[in-house]
Amino acid sequence: MATIKATCPMCGDVDLTPRQVRVRVTEAIRESDSHSSYVFGCPQCRVDVEKPADEEVVRLLSSAGVRIERIAVPAEAREIHDGRPIGYDDLLDLVLFLETHDAISEDVALASGR
Repeated sequence: MATIKATCPMCGDVDLTPRQVRVRVTEAIRESDSHSSYVFGCPQCRVDVEKPADEEVVRLLSSAGVRIERIAVPAEAREIHDGRPIGYDDLLDLVLFLETHDAISEDVALASGR
């Protein structure tokens, strides 16, 4: 079994097994927005440590048997939004609109079982 050497900010260099390390790859739409890191619990002080990982580090840890956790970011999270955020008045206007438009009110009532 491979031994992985990592550095804990409090304890210094520590030896880890592949089961003690996880690689997180956040996959974005554009390659430049992707982010990778590796995480381990220090065997001496028990503090969780997260460090950035470039493609080479991810490849090396993967070849040593470290589990890779891929997190996909939905396209909606990367959309550009214009305008101001929705406020209390906007929500109140929506509620008043829904109360005065029967077709929508009937659909909502049917969906909620009334």
